[in-house]
Amino acid sequence: MERRKVPGREWSISLWAVDTLVKMGVSANGASVIGMLFGILSGVLFYLTNFHPLFYVAGALAVFLRSAFNIFDGMIAHRTGRLTSSGAFLNDFTDRVADVSMLVGYGYAYGSSPFWGFVACIGALLTAAVRLAGKVAGAKMYYGGIMSKPVRMYTLIFSVPLVLLLPALPVAKYTLVIVALGSFITVLQRTWWILRELS
Repeated sequence: MERRKVPGREWSISLWAVDTLVKMGVSANGASVIGMLFGILSGVLFYLTNFHPLFYVAGALAVFLRSAFNIFDGMIAHRTGRLTSSGAFLNDFTDRVADVSMLVGYGYAYGSSPFWGFVACIGALLTAAVRLAGKVAGAKMYYGGIMSKPVRMYTLIFSVPLVLLLPALPVAKYTLVIVALGSFITVLQRTWWILRELS
């Protein structure tokens, strides 16, 4: 089972968090589901910015926790020695649910754009689709690109201070435009890498 390099796995706080979760009996699959739930929660919180802008902060925190559990599930699987095909499936499936929830929810946030939320969502799903298609064809799993999953999440997180500090500008909309265009470029990058490996 291929594993991408994620610097956060080596951080002391990540190791402590995984130790704590394992002691609490949280499985890798459980961590994947928790991460998905934080992704869904972030979408709901971003929508609630239509009632109060500070929900942007809560939404960003939910995205951060989603990104953390996105790391923890794999760490728990390796720590407990429970690397299964069903776990790999659940990990990828919950990732896609979280992607859709975060990006569509952000599209319906105050001052944002539902259109670009859906476009960004399509781009994000295609980055995963091309990676998995490459694997089926016999290539290795390519996780890189200018708008990989971790970059998407942190783009949303770091946009929030600008959204709150520059309310007169459509920062949220521009954020989704960046995520969308970056995702489509990532699709092209991964396609090129896969075709080059397979040719």
